[in-house]
Amino acid sequence: MAPEETGRVRLDMLPGIDGDALLLQYTVPPGSPGAGTRRILIDGGRTGSYPLFTPLLAGPDGSRPALDVVVVTHVDQDHVLGILALLEDPDRPEIRDVWFNGYDHLIGDGFEHFGPRDGELLTDAIEHQQLGWNTAFARRSVLAGRSAEPFGDGSVFTVLSPDRDQLRRLEPVWVKECARHGLIPGTDPVPPAPSGFESFGSPDIEALAATPFSPDSSRTNATSIGFLFEYARVRLVFTGDGSDARLAASLRPLAEAAGGRLRIDALKVSHHGSAANLSRELLELLDCPRYLISTSGARHHHPDAAAIARILKYGGEHKELVFNYAERAAAWDVAEWRQLYGYTVRGPDPGADGFTALHFPTAGTADG
Repeated sequence: MAPEETGRVRLDMLPGIDGDALLLQYTVPPGSPGAGTRRILIDGGRTGSYPLFTPLLAGPDGSRPALDVVVVTHVDQDHVLGILALLEDPDRPEIRDVWFNGYDHLIGDGFEHFGPRDGELLTDAIEHQQLGWNTAFARRSVLAGRSAEPFGDGSVFTVLSPDRDQLRRLEPVWVKECARHGLIPGTDPVPPAPSGFESFGSPDIEALAATPFSPDSSRTNATSIGFLFEYARVRLVFTGDGSDARLAASLRPLAEAAGGRLRIDALKVSHHGSAANLSRELLELLDCPRYLISTSGARHHHPDAAAIARILKYGGEHKELVFNYAERAAAWDVAEWRQLYGYTVRGPDPGADGFTALHFPTAGTADG
């Protein structure tokens, strides 16, 4: 489904279950450089996610318009399994480029080291189907500090994470896990399920926001591809499960150049709202009206209460919490908190748990 009208950026939060699946689309007006509609799929959630969102990949006439880019942020199963299902679908749309840091990207930019360790499924599928692989980055690693303008339409993708050291630290883990079909299973400790949302009360939000920040130690999460997307004054930050420190280090010079806070239109909160991936420091680098929480809460029970409390306390005077699962949204739709912390809550589209569509007017539109 394309954006409803030229001049809007559309972002669909898809039912990734406990993972991420996001479809970014925008249309460049006829007569402009790079005219046409762009479609970027960012992660694919679990295997069961793909049949749920595949209808959105179809055009209005039932065709399957191309996916210009498929971004696989990292190899945890709640991000990659839906992509594997996509690649196995004989009726899938054309895929023009895949942004993914495979084994050889962990240790360098070349492709000279293929061997038994490179047997994991996603790499095999990309190679077997002869798909473009990091073409926008000259087949090099997708690394912080690099940027791409792949479509010639004015859009810019600035990579925020990972850095080279984060990729190299994953290399021994990757080798060890090749025996398990090359997929790195989630290695995060499973936190206890949140309880007693109704009993938090306003003072508890303050206490939760002040909880000392303890960073995520997962080596797979740290390799997540995070990037700033910019088109016609729309700015969106995508994070995968990326490291708070790495994201903050990349965003800090951009915020300083902007006078203290970087204006963006939405932040896809890292690691589904884990308290270990969102700090006060990062939040205070951004002028952001929307915080996107992509998860059903299965398995790891995200988002963490402390992460949401930090958003409420430090995420700006007026903000919207956007969820794609109704149960997650309802837990934070509390009138007392909304009034005190100046926020609203948005849940999934009516009758479509797991799906939330967002629209961002671009420069030059009537409401832009």
